Amino acid sequence: MIAACMFFAAGTIFSKILGLMNSANALHPLQVAHARFFFALIFISVLIFIRNKPISSNNLRIHFLRSSCGWAGVSILFTAVLFIPVSDATAITFLNPIFAMLLAVFILNEKVGIYRWFGALITFSGAILLIRPTSNLGFNPVAAFCLLGAFIMGLEIICIKILSGREDLLQILFVNNLMATIIGTIPIIFVFQVPNLFQFAFLVNVGLCFLLGQFFFLNAMQASETTFIAPFFYSTLIFVMILDFLIYKNFPDFVSFIGSAIIVMGGTFIAYRERLRS
Repeated sequence: MIAACMFFAAGTIFSKILGLMNSANALHPLQVAHARFFFALIFISVLIFIRNKPISSNNLRIHFLRSSCGWAGVSILFTAVLFIPVSDATAITFLNPIFAMLLAVFILNEKVGIYRWFGALITFSGAILLIRPTSNLGFNPVAAFCLLGAFIMGLEIICIKILSGREDLLQILFVNNLMATIIGTIPIIFVFQVPNLFQFAFLVNVGLCFLLGQFFFLNAMQASETTFIAPFFYSTLIFVMILDFLIYKNFPDFVSFIGSAIIVMGGTFIAYRERLRS
């Protein structure tokens, strides 16, 4: 899980580097998001070819919804890190399991106990802090946009949960990256810019980092109890803070620290309660 977090953090920072180059060379976040799925598709296709097992699915609608949510969530994240601290954007996306929990109540008819509701309330309070509301009821619109991204990713988690009980892991990854690549091809027609060699290398690494992150993440979830391994996912926040400081000399302010800590605390509390229950 920690290895997965390192790759997720590196891929996010690479997207920030590509979007913060001088105005003549900066790549649009939609182009970076497309590359994330396109190059991941190439790598996963090699594995599919080596395994030599046919791809067949009866759940294409769920795949399409999952891929649409994944592409939208990644696009929002890659856009947000250009305007707000990367630690804030990452922390807000940590709400996606909370949104998934809430959506599971309505979609999967799961029951949520009072302690999980309490943990969700704690986590949302941290997100509200990171949106940085003002006395006149103003807020940071980019952070609020990132909150929408977390909700979309929460819906993606529901789709993954449904698919994981029906299909092979490698097939799920292949179909997801294939569909997300096709979905992302349409909008980049309007923003595409031919990357130079340096940018191309970073685009490839964005796709590779997120694919490796998915690989380690899903294997960690399969090899251990979710309630034990889930809190380690929050180490992503530590890695993005370190990388952002080393590259851009950015250090989270007091509000970022407090808001992120509250989100991590709420998520860890929910995982702890689930562990006790199991």
